[in-house]
Amino acid sequence: MRNGGRVLTWNQAPREFEGVLSCSKAGHYSEPAPSYLFLPDDGPRLYDPKIKSVGENEMRIVGLEKVDSCWVLQEWNCEILA
Repeated sequence: MRNGGRVLTWNQAPREFEGVLSCSKAGHYSEPAPSYLFLPDDGPRLYDPKIKSVGENEMRIVGLEKVDSCWVLQEWNCEILA
């Protein structure tokens, strides 16, 4: 839904990925550390994810993504495939 933190315009297509969404934590389990969502095979990582909305077969998640050396706001619209 965003590219480099900027909201996509009506004529821009978002990046698309397909795979199993996984969750992990950066750091040791005994220390407070940010969690992140990711797709396997070098897919993007969404740090400090928050669920924004849940629909019948989709979910919108907001978080931070590192692009080059900058942190940017990112939104993922996840379609649930059964």
